[in-house]
Amino acid sequence: MEQFFADGATLQVPFGADFFSVAVGVITGAIFACDRKLDIVGTVVLGLLTAYGGGIIRDLLLQDHGVYFMQYPEVILICMGLAVFVFYFRGLFKHEGQLLFFADALSVALFALAGANKAFQCGEGFIMVVILGALTSVGGGALRDIAVGETPGIFQRSNFYAVAGLAGALVFATMAFLGSNLVLTAIACVFSVVFLRYFSVYFDWKTSDDANLVPTVSRGAHKAKDFCAEMFRRATLHRKKESAARALRFRKRK
Repeated sequence: MEQFFADGATLQVPFGADFFSVAVGVITGAIFACDRKLDIVGTVVLGLLTAYGGGIIRDLLLQDHGVYFMQYPEVILICMGLAVFVFYFRGLFKHEGQLLFFADALSVALFALAGANKAFQCGEGFIMVVILGALTSVGGGALRDIAVGETPGIFQRSNFYAVAGLAGALVFATMAFLGSNLVLTAIACVFSVVFLRYFSVYFDWKTSDDANLVPTVSRGAHKAKDFCAEMFRRATLHRKKESAARALRFRKRK
């Protein structure tokens, strides 16, 4: 993916980074399928859906700029092979939780970078660059969950996942539109996603699933109402005292 700017500079996401993010997506999707006792077909399909889903949605929304999924058919075959390997050797992945977590976090970061970079390359504005970057980072996982009849994990209370992807896309868009060094922009995007993902787990930061501001707003409204009523009462008493004082002074002058 190559990005051209007015000064002639280019930003190119290395093919190896793209392939790594897709490969990790396939592996995580295939493991997800194995955990839910899907057969070999379901494992391969969910693996591909996880790896390519976000990018396909992004490319369809951008329109007429090429679909990444179709540009490297040999990579699709490699990904299918990875899914088959996970299916038949799933036991190898049960003891690699930390490694898979890091790989998954890095994959989300690279997807966010790839999505935001391609949107920027196509001349989209700031908001759409952020949205398409975030969508690419988590779209595959959401489609995977929907395919097995589950509520997408990004919509449930959890450590930062979609939030991390959104933050990375926001960092990329902000720095890119400010004309920052392109390599630093890409690095900042990736690091912001990975570190935010890790920090959310380490400090147990989670998105909320029970936020009702009505009681808080109601209490605030009642306090504001009582305050205004008290101020009005005091102002009325003050005016009455002033009127009484004026009347007393008037009678004394007489």
